[in-house]
Amino acid sequence: MWQPGAQVARARGVQALRSLGGALREVGFTEEATVAALSAEDPTDLLSNTAFYAVCSAERVPELLTSPAGVMAQLFVRNGEVPGDVYTTVVPTALRGLLAALELVVERGGTVTSEVSVSPCRSMYLLSDQLFRGDASVTMAARSTLVMPPHASSFELLDNLGPVDGRLLDVGCGCGILALALREGCSSVVGVDLNPRAVAYSQVNALVNGLDVGPQEKADFLAADLRSGLAVGDLADHLVFNSPTGPNHHAEAEVGWMSAEHALGFVAAAMPGVLRPGGTARVLLIVEVPEDSPSVPELVRGWLPEEQDVQVAELRRSPLAISAAAVTRGRLDPGCLMADGAAGAARLVEHLRERRVREVVPALVTLTLPG
Repeated sequence: MWQPGAQVARARGVQALRSLGGALREVGFTEEATVAALSAEDPTDLLSNTAFYAVCSAERVPELLTSPAGVMAQLFVRNGEVPGDVYTTVVPTALRGLLAALELVVERGGTVTSEVSVSPCRSMYLLSDQLFRGDASVTMAARSTLVMPPHASSFELLDNLGPVDGRLLDVGCGCGILALALREGCSSVVGVDLNPRAVAYSQVNALVNGLDVGPQEKADFLAADLRSGLAVGDLADHLVFNSPTGPNHHAEAEVGWMSAEHALGFVAAAMPGVLRPGGTARVLLIVEVPEDSPSVPELVRGWLPEEQDVQVAELRRSPLAISAAAVTRGRLDPGCLMADGAAGAARLVEHLRERRVREVVPALVTLTLPG
């Protein structure tokens, strides 16, 4: 398994990471080109259903292997194999040198494979762990401590935040997408995560996307649990949290999963220790709405003390929403990203019915700390 922390810890790795984004861009490995090459509907759909597109694009692999950008898509998006002679012939020497220096590819028996996923995303490149292998057939990976690629929920939060400035704290930063996407308008960004591997990946991705990392730099990432009262530096102006919430319909509990009520309570309790007076926390929740609940805003406000300043914006057009009509008819709406495949969708709907859930509504919740 690739070790992001080892690359950040050595000067040669830092230098190579700083050059990687430009080298990938130079060969045309972009978000737009990858979406087109794999015939995805759009970038969000591709990132949320990469394994599906890996299967559907299997017949296109020979075409992909005719260009450097296609080889990158095969290695780092489809997570598939490339014949060694094709790799040497098609991929420029400088890029091959960077990938080798960073140990991002491995050649065995005349075949080149990748060690990570690389997602071209909103003019960024985001490295993360591979969730599947796409050689002959898709094999999913266990997810205990793996760092996930960007998902539709990250884009929902980004697209509905509005302006963010000052000092930003990204809670549960994962691969660092929120902090890095919002960095331009902020004086500084700090990401925290319980998973040290996620912190290391965030540091890697900051370097790949042109940011130096450290306490005195514009970006910093720390392994921290806000519930412990651990200091994260100066108080922030804004906190963002893409909470790991939603219908938990799997046989085993998802690692890191929490209920929407728990996630909101966690943030409300942490705010006084990490935000300046008047600072705001913005949390994306995937809310399961019971059949007897009058409205999403009333449900969410009921989870907090009456004196808490809270605003609730429902995101009903989100691909993360499950309408009441969908629950009633027993079939998810087209474009819903809350389940993988027909079997997963059926299992999810049955779960909602058993728990007497009327609908599932993503909501952007804004909490303000008293001034």
